Amino acid sequence: MTLRAEYAFDLPVAPEEAFAWLSDPARDPEWQSACVSTRLLDGAAAKGCRYEITFQLIGKKMTFTVEIDEYEPGHRSVFHVVDGPFGYTGTYDYAEHADGTTGVRWTFDVEPGDYFGVMPKSLLRKVLVSQVKKDSGKLAGRLAQAPHGRP
Repeated sequence: MTLRAEYAFDLPVAPEEAFAWLSDPARDPEWQSACVSTRLLDGAAAKGCRYEITFQLIGKKMTFTVEIDEYEPGHRSVFHVVDGPFGYTGTYDYAEHADGTTGVRWTFDVEPGDYFGVMPKSLLRKVLVSQVKKDSGKLAGRLAQAPHGRP
């Protein structure tokens, strides 16, 4: 059974800069509190690139190999698991606001199987959205304090 989690948020920078933060796996540990580490396997982030990412979430440490399916700077990025304890596909869509800031729509389709035991899927969705809400808020605050919106 696939579970969909979605969340929309704003970042106080242009879409290209928002993309540079959210769509480069090497930066994930800088803004995602559940991300323990990442390692690019095929060079810099780009379509077709694979990377290894490790999370610590809900008391479990999980490592995945992920492939980037779409990589359109300032517009969209999509990635999916090729190896790991369960499958997921993630998407970031970017839209520029009139004031030059960015609206981001995050979508996460996960097939957790029995990995989280008897945890209700609705609770898992709530945990995922809550984590993204917290992390994106922290990133927005960091970017707002940076000179000219730069990290």
